[in-house]
Amino acid sequence: MSNSMRQKINQIAKADIARSFGRAAKTYDEAAFFQKVAGERLLERLQYFKLQPKHILDLGCGTGFFTRELSKRYPDAKVTGVDLAQGMIEYCAAQSQQEEYVCADALSLPFESESFDFVFSNLTFQWIDELPELFQELNRALKPEGLLLFTTLGPDTLYELKQSWAAVNAYQHVNNFIDMHHVGDAMLSARLSDPVVDSEPVVIGYNKALELMRDLKNIGAHNIDSSRNHGLTSPRQLRQLEQEYQQFKLDDGQLPATYELVYGHAFGTEVSPAMGYHDYAVEIG
Repeated sequence: MSNSMRQKINQIAKADIARSFGRAAKTYDEAAFFQKVAGERLLERLQYFKLQPKHILDLGCGTGFFTRELSKRYPDAKVTGVDLAQGMIEYCAAQSQQEEYVCADALSLPFESESFDFVFSNLTFQWIDELPELFQELNRALKPEGLLLFTTLGPDTLYELKQSWAAVNAYQHVNNFIDMHHVGDAMLSARLSDPVVDSEPVVIGYNKALELMRDLKNIGAHNIDSSRNHGLTSPRQLRQLEQEYQQFKLDDGQLPATYELVYGHAFGTEVSPAMGYHDYAVEIG
């Protein structure tokens, strides 16, 4: 991957990501309609793979909704949820006693090499700029021929909100996302086997743009880019935003929030031994 693709496309610190999602643990599930749609569609893709995993990793597990679903689907497997947000991990531990949960950075997973038959990740990779390093780490954690299955977001995500805000002021209000072809290139550079990526638009309807922004805040995915406007948004600006968003109104009167949902999968390959267990992770469960 070129140096230009290694540059951050957003100015977001990991600590801010962890803090934002940790604070949203109690409000996440009620507002995470799109996230559940994406995860359920990802689970549907398991029908194309012959899989009897013994050790499963749910990377970016959030509240553990799909971690628990994976436990139900594979009752004989050991399922481990990992998230960067300590608040999410604590919430997960309170919801379940069957799965294990670990607070860790996806780029430095606290597991031995070749630990997992199956790595599942729903809408986490869009928060990670270092994709080549991420996929190298996942290849290390995967057993040879183990399955990596994930969703992420493409650059057309929330284009209606982005264009509407652009007419109000020049600040960044919506995060940028990497094209799926660069995701595929990063998997190839990490020497994962048979990488595949594809995408589809998913449209969620809202009555008002403010409702969309409230949902984004309640799942912790609101704008935390350092280039955002740190001041308060005025009622006049919000009215102008609602007016600009009307140009996208659907036939049923709802306002669309379009997500470019990117799917990817690949298989682990045998890699040279890497660094061992990272001792700073916190396990709860």
